[in-house]
Amino acid sequence: MDNHSETGTLIEVRPGEEPDSALPGPTSTPGTALPGPAPAPGAAVGGAEGFAPAAVGLYTHLLRHGPAPLAALADSLGLTSEGVRKASEELSRHRLLTRAPGDPDGPWHPISPYAAAAEIVGPEEGRLRRRLEDLERTRARLDSLAPLYEDARRGGTDSAAVETVSSRDRVMLLISDAAARCTEEVLTVQPGGGRPAGHLERALPRDLEMLRRGVRLHTLYQHTARYNPGTQEYVAAVVEAGAEVRTLGELFGKMVVFDRSLAFLPVWDDPDSAVVLREPSAVAFLRSVFTHVWNLAEPFSTSYTTATSIQLRDSIAARLITGAKDEQIARKLGMSLRTCRRHIAQLMEELGAESRFQAGYLLALQTRDPTRPAPPETSTGP
Repeated sequence: MDNHSETGTLIEVRPGEEPDSALPGPTSTPGTALPGPAPAPGAAVGGAEGFAPAAVGLYTHLLRHGPAPLAALADSLGLTSEGVRKASEELSRHRLLTRAPGDPDGPWHPISPYAAAAEIVGPEEGRLRRRLEDLERTRARLDSLAPLYEDARRGGTDSAAVETVSSRDRVMLLISDAAARCTEEVLTVQPGGGRPAGHLERALPRDLEMLRRGVRLHTLYQHTARYNPGTQEYVAAVVEAGAEVRTLGELFGKMVVFDRSLAFLPVWDDPDSAVVLREPSAVAFLRSVFTHVWNLAEPFSTSYTTATSIQLRDSIAARLITGAKDEQIARKLGMSLRTCRRHIAQLMEELGAESRFQAGYLLALQTRDPTRPAPPETSTGP
């Protein structure tokens, strides 16, 4: 599964694109409203707030005093001919003015906002209504198979309890289905530092919708995610809606668990695949691991605390002892290679080490001698 998947999911779920709206253009009958693009649905057809003051004044004058030619309207309203022309074009685009057929230079006649709305919005509303009816019929057909699906899951064989899904699209569908059906809780582990802003923006509406349904959302990040702007914005939004987000120096791997019954795990050598677990004991074990790590984690903050700084230093030190390369340490701790090397340089300076090997040796000595005081903590920066 993709290391850049969205929060709350293991594989980025890309929402389907909405069809473009197609409003009817202006009528071509001679003598009707001036040609021009029709306003989009939701435009202020009957509200003065959506119109220029000159257009509102022109429409009000025609309603009160009846049809009038362009020159007379300019004199009555105290506007120039150009000002009246622009106001009349604005009203005409909204089907609020017309002229008698065969009289393109005749007086303007005001049209009811209700009639204008029916002409502009009515056809599109009809298309949307028919589309919604089609969707409801499709949903009803699919829902009719739900009892069969649930019976099969309850009485399924062991082979159905552990499934490897190798299609990215299929994984996305399963995660979307799980999120839509979720009623109790979602537990998410997202190692690797901050998530890409675009993925979090797409995940946010789905996660907020689950929170509105009363679903508990618990998410674990690594400490390094605290300095990621996109992650900060996402966390602020979901926490305000009731979610809980915590961080830890190291995490055991990517994971999502829905409602104590369904878990998604990565396939280590295939970012487009996922292991789907439905076996109750396995899911319960994953939940217990999550709970243990959750209790060790700290609430998400936009800065490091003393504890998080010490955890970060200890994690780097432990890997220097084993001889891990900078790239491996950075990847494990979810930070950039540059930041990782800066932390290593600070640690070597504190130890008085002239090489990584010497730093690892000195750290190993400290580990064996617990009475030896530890060096001061590293910087609290990311």
